[in-house]
Amino acid sequence: MSLDVPSERRTICQNTEFVLSAASTCVATGGFVRNNQGKKYPAVSCECPIVVGDSVADLNGGNRKGTCTSSDPNVVYSTFEFSDSTPQLINGTWQDATTVVQVCPSQDSLSQCWNWQCTRDGTENGIALAACTCPAEKTSNSFVTQAGQGDSSACSELPVGAPLFFNPDTTHADGGH
Repeated sequence: MSLDVPSERRTICQNTEFVLSAASTCVATGGFVRNNQGKKYPAVSCECPIVVGDSVADLNGGNRKGTCTSSDPNVVYSTFEFSDSTPQLINGTWQDATTVVQVCPSQDSLSQCWNWQCTRDGTENGIALAACTCPAEKTSNSFVTQAGQGDSSACSELPVGAPLFFNPDTTHADGGH
């Protein structure tokens, strides 16, 4: 479910509309969501911004249907782009803000929305939004998120993130352990 998919499965979707969930937090639904291979995950619900640009996708990942865009005009896929700023909910208001990356501890769970379909959900403060249902994930190492503007309390709010494949507490700047 993470970005460490083989390069032959990654695609750059150019100049398309997509959901950028990287700075969003989510709420557990109590239900489940299934990926294209039928694997079942605990589900979360997230409100995320819709943006236009180039993004990284796995066209067969999550519950994506093999293309950069959906044939259903109400469906937009969550993909990823590296950006210095992104629309995010701050103090109850949707706004474009600088992204702040933070590391969250492994005892918290994260939400993984990459390549999952979302449904258009109106506009707030000039920002188009989508309602996404994505998997919750637990990782044995820490994870990174852009949610919370650096406020560590966001780590316990099922933030969208990606697991680290190392433990930052045991890795030294010189590369040693």
